[in-house]
Amino acid sequence: MAAQNYGELYNILGWGEPYFTVNREGHLCVKTHGHETKPGQEIDVVSVAEAAKEKGVQFPMILRFPDVLKHRLDSLHVAFEKAIKHTGYTAPYQGVYPVKVNQNRAIINDFVSFGHRHSYGLEAGSKPELLIAMSYLTKAKPGAFLVCNGYKDAEYVALALSARAMGLNVIIVLEMEEELDIIIEQSSKLGVEPVVGVRAKLLTKIPGHFGSTAGKHGKFGLLADKIYEVAKKLKDLNKLHWLKLLHFHIGSMIPTTDIVSSAAREASGIYCTLVKQYGADMTTLDCGGGLGVDYDGTRSGSSDMSVAYGLEEYASSIVQAVRLTCEYNGGIPHPVLCTESGRAMVSHHSMIILEALSAIPEPKDDETPEQLHSKIQRLSSNPPPPRALMATDLQKHATDIQKHGVEMYKLAKKLAKRIAGDANTIYNYHMNLSIFSLVPDFWGIKHLFPMMPASRLNEKPTQMGTLIDITCDSDGKIDKFIGNAETLPLHPLDPESGGYYVAVLLSGAYQEALSCKHNLFGGPSIVRVKNSTGGGIVGGGGGFDIATADSGPTTEELISTVGYDVKEDIRGVIEQRAREKGVWEKVGAFVHAGLTSMPYLVEYKALGCAIPHRALLFSIDDD
Repeated sequence: MAAQNYGELYNILGWGEPYFTVNREGHLCVKTHGHETKPGQEIDVVSVAEAAKEKGVQFPMILRFPDVLKHRLDSLHVAFEKAIKHTGYTAPYQGVYPVKVNQNRAIINDFVSFGHRHSYGLEAGSKPELLIAMSYLTKAKPGAFLVCNGYKDAEYVALALSARAMGLNVIIVLEMEEELDIIIEQSSKLGVEPVVGVRAKLLTKIPGHFGSTAGKHGKFGLLADKIYEVAKKLKDLNKLHWLKLLHFHIGSMIPTTDIVSSAAREASGIYCTLVKQYGADMTTLDCGGGLGVDYDGTRSGSSDMSVAYGLEEYASSIVQAVRLTCEYNGGIPHPVLCTESGRAMVSHHSMIILEALSAIPEPKDDETPEQLHSKIQRLSSNPPPPRALMATDLQKHATDIQKHGVEMYKLAKKLAKRIAGDANTIYNYHMNLSIFSLVPDFWGIKHLFPMMPASRLNEKPTQMGTLIDITCDSDGKIDKFIGNAETLPLHPLDPESGGYYVAVLLSGAYQEALSCKHNLFGGPSIVRVKNSTGGGIVGGGGGFDIATADSGPTTEELISTVGYDVKEDIRGVIEQRAREKGVWEKVGAFVHAGLTSMPYLVEYKALGCAIPHRALLFSIDDD
């Protein structure tokens, strides 16, 4: 009889296809080549974590699978190539990776290496990112795009023109009209002719959080009339030949292909007008980012966590929309299609492994469900009274409504948790992590990631848990999960069974870049894992090699980032006092260990077992 697979409890078949599965041992596994992964080639996540631990790598850790990244990149190009061939589109696809999504050196190097045959390039939105792109695109296939977005000063533009002088295919995209004057001035000073693009502020919008910077009142770009003014100005200066690219970006996580098509039609209409009415020798339509990830696995597109399409549908919707618009406008030559897909490229190849420290039952709330429900009813029947129709009064009324709504939301959440707690005891699983450092998007915008145990998935999880971090902050908890769940099914901790790990999946985008140092907890260790070509470590699936294993920042490194000279201000002062008291021989080793290791807990014994000196727990309030 086959062992039960409880991976379905976490909807792994929804968000995990085609990269994640559960093996016979009940361990989470990675299929690095997607559907092309052969039986027995799956990499056992628990085996990787344990192998890294044996090498001295400390938790928490990020596991990266560069073969998954390559598969995502190749799949995106195959999707566009199919759509181009099927529709008779006459120009190629040539994409770029936006550096901001994950600036890690190994990832940038992977994109340039894996994307070489596709002429894949990079997008920069700041001077530091531009310098990274300038360096790594020297290894790219000649002609790969270096798209320069973001607000620009003279120094940014001079750097971009310098890259062009180096032979890189740099396109400087205007975010504001004033940037054109900077480009003209710097071009004259340096004697380098630029290639210019312009970012369109489209009227097409997406719903939800990620659509807030799009539309008429969006943060970036120019409305169509202003774009035409830029073209006219360039024409009057005999520099219209500079203008080659039109760029748009309506927001991250576009939920449906209807919106993708609508945006592509609107932008290609502007593109055709620039060619027909202004005589611009345009070549490229940059469709920006927005290719989403189906984090909740519903394929519904009904929330910020879901998209209702895959790579092929996305590519087809863009190619069809642009082709039809060009034909409608009298046969305008098809532009080269570019996208700046970052989230959909890097999310799947990276996961965070969290170590459970303890699991403690949460006390029942004193208020009954009936009492909480009564409070909600009273609030709902007594909304804030309207104010006079003055701007200041309306603003105050909006604030009153917001406070009222927040209070109702908190009570409703409390009620839901109380009802769930009556049915099942809720356990607080204390995890070796800082939410602010490892999953800042959960804290900042309540972004949800798939989470599940990495092991024991052939056993039914019998406890409902929330995840609590080790920072001294009441926001340091995860109590919302995909599927609108308030808890996550987990197993009782058993020290005899070894470590219990929870994996945070699809987490390769933005989390490291947005990470903060709250409580001076820093980033995780990073482990790069590849399928073995022979002689590698064999786990519960295929063989693998740990290509690199880098520990996260030490306590000493983190303290130094906030203005301390650790040698003089910290270690030196402590040593002086300890020697005065005659205890340095005892204290010195602890100080050295504390400074040279990561600040997370080590050798913690769960379930009330002994706690070594570096894992002492103190009672601290949230201040």
